[in-house]
Amino acid sequence: MLEQVGQQIAGTGFCVLLADRDCRVVASVYADGTIRRAVERLGVFDGALLGEDSAGTNAVGTPLETGRSMVIHGDEHFLESFKGLSCYGHPVIHPVTKRVEGILDMTGVAAHANPLFAPFLARAASDIEARLLEGSKASERRLVDAFQRISHHKHVAVAAISDDFLLTNRTAMDVLDTEDHATLRELALDLGADGSRVVAVDLASGIRAKVKADRVAGADGGALFTVFADKQRSPIRRSEQSSRRQRYEHDVRLARTDAGALSISGEPGSGRTTAAAEVAGEGPVRWHNATSIAFDGVDDWTRRLVDAGRQPGVIVVEDVELVPETLLPILTDLVSTPRDGHRVVLTGAPMSHLPTATAALVSRCPNRLHLTPLRERRSEMAELARTMLDDVAPGVRLAPSALDALASAHWPGNFAELKVVLTSAADARSSDRIDVADLPEDYRSSTRASRLGGREQAERTAIIDALKTCGGNKSHASMQLGISRSTLYARMRALDVTC
Repeated sequence: MLEQVGQQIAGTGFCVLLADRDCRVVASVYADGTIRRAVERLGVFDGALLGEDSAGTNAVGTPLETGRSMVIHGDEHFLESFKGLSCYGHPVIHPVTKRVEGILDMTGVAAHANPLFAPFLARAASDIEARLLEGSKASERRLVDAFQRISHHKHVAVAAISDDFLLTNRTAMDVLDTEDHATLRELALDLGADGSRVVAVDLASGIRAKVKADRVAGADGGALFTVFADKQRSPIRRSEQSSRRQRYEHDVRLARTDAGALSISGEPGSGRTTAAAEVAGEGPVRWHNATSIAFDGVDDWTRRLVDAGRQPGVIVVEDVELVPETLLPILTDLVSTPRDGHRVVLTGAPMSHLPTATAALVSRCPNRLHLTPLRERRSEMAELARTMLDDVAPGVRLAPSALDALASAHWPGNFAELKVVLTSAADARSSDRIDVADLPEDYRSSTRASRLGGREQAERTAIIDALKTCGGNKSHASMQLGISRSTLYARMRALDVTC
């Protein structure tokens, strides 16, 4: 491709550079030796980094950050050494993923600039994008070929899954449900090139199955799944499908039988109130939310708390981090002094987010239950969303693409946010199925984030948290993360982080 471009720019006195998503020059062609020597003296050669963090405003780093074509003449460059150049930069965008894959740059002496260079470069970028599309189609054909080789076997469920499509044979249609498609995508994440693994899986129907997952070479992350279902096994209850859910239920049972004070920690919306109610059981429960102190007044709220401490039953103090420090001794006494027939349950933010005095109070609780945020439970999204949807709109199901979109969201509001989204989608649907178009607009993007592995998910979360802490300032966020700004931009694109 670049060889053809090299022939077309002969005699112009310009060169064309191709850079990757890290702003690293990976290929170049030159109209003549003069322009080659000129740009190489400026430190521009194959392997050079031209991100904005190292070269300032230029026709490689700037188009990568803005996602659009740029023309930068003379003094518009940041580096003094570049100010004698005219540069044209155009992003190369993958036609399927819509991600910027690289930058095509045309550079030469400013005196030789020509307005026709910009459309010429745009056409060259379009040719590269067309080849990327052909490559995507070829990868899809490889996956389809692998599927067709074994899909005809009777009584064996076969599915082929990639980022953009799903193929199943008739047996798989009978065995696999929407939630199972999300489970299979998760299995594929840990497969290397030409990787293979066999695992036991509890399907959404409750049937136990052995799943063989095979990465298909050249299929751009696509994988082939062969599912051997054990028809003889009695279906298991949905609540037993998740080991995390099992651990949660086990912890709640233990907390319910222990009379000692209990702290329930987690982010807002993670189910702290629900967990407190499950621990309290059927006996008398007195709820005291610290947020009501602002409305009821300190004296009235304190009086009701002290009165509750004189009566048998469970005292639940919610949002304990909002309790004024002057009232903490009262709670400390309730937590530390055993009283027949009564128990204290505190709910609040994770220990690391609590004020020092409040953390000291919580540390006195002999029993603790931490609730995992929803963004760390993406592999369970199918089950969690289905369970919640059964309460919100019984009989309504989620399309696979809608599940993918939900799994890719960040969920700062956790389960409370998920309930709002599902309720809105259920009201917007036109059938008994929720599609991506039925979700609120901000939740319709089914991105690569839903298919990232555990390490990449953790990296994505760290970047999002750093950007949030720094108010969206990428320079400050990169310093907080200990990486360069160009690396931050590259990882944001790779992990589909928008800000």
